[in-house]
Amino acid sequence: MAFPTSSRRQQPVLLFFVLAFAWSWAWWGTAAVTGARVTEPPGLLLYLLGVLGPLVGAVWMVHRRGRMYRQEFLRRVVDPRGISARWWLALLAVAAGPAALGAVGASVAGRAGTAPGFSVGAAAVLMGPALVAGLVEEPGWRGAVSDAWQVRTRPVWAAAGIGVLWSLWHLPLSIIEASYYHELGAGSLRFWLTHLMLVQLGVLLVWLANGSGGSILVAVLAHAAFNVAVGLAPGGLAFDVVALLALTAATSAVISVTRGRLCFAADATAQPRSSNVAGRPGTPPSVQLPLQ
Repeated sequence: MAFPTSSRRQQPVLLFFVLAFAWSWAWWGTAAVTGARVTEPPGLLLYLLGVLGPLVGAVWMVHRRGRMYRQEFLRRVVDPRGISARWWLALLAVAAGPAALGAVGASVAGRAGTAPGFSVGAAAVLMGPALVAGLVEEPGWRGAVSDAWQVRTRPVWAAAGIGVLWSLWHLPLSIIEASYYHELGAGSLRFWLTHLMLVQLGVLLVWLANGSGGSILVAVLAHAAFNVAVGLAPGGLAFDVVALLALTAATSAVISVTRGRLCFAADATAQPRSSNVAGRPGTPPSVQLPLQ
């Protein structure tokens, strides 16, 4: 993996976040100020336009890179062939594990009756919007900006930073009528628990992408499947607490086992496929990205 390291070339990391936040918050701010609801056409359109912020930032970052990088980036978004079986299993565990454990906790607390039900039909209804969210967000968060930021620091710090900013990016949704985050109640305990879950999930999504050889598709699918699992699970404080504890335990285990490199310990000894990767500090050897 060869990335420029001069301060001039490092600026796009910051500019990505400026562009993504400015684009999204402008549309979502308009929805909030006008009192639009995401369940009605004007509000839904403003919401969907706002969701495009990370994709706009990703397109800008990828466009300014070389042709080889652009071609390989697109392959990483759409091609599942390089993802080994263990990473499909890891994707399933990250996406469904916290929600399943949270559902058990909600059931123990007497909240099981609030769940829509784990059925194929209900999952199919939720999967469409969930895939859209994954496709427009992950090429930015766990793609373009993750590629650039992990070169500059240890992967765990880059992933945590992206996770925190990803969480903050959702803040305007708390004041848009009928949105999921509005229903949580701005500043409520469930609000804070949900945003902490986003930070933890963000780290795990980077781990999935790194370990699977740089696949962005893994992050897209994990993001979508996590949304579906949460949508099918019972809501409530008990669910949020247990799901957050599960995510925290998983994140802590991944950081410990990979020593902050966010790839399997066995991968740490793998030889890079390009000599340009060797000796680059903070770069997970399991992530083989094209030269610029």
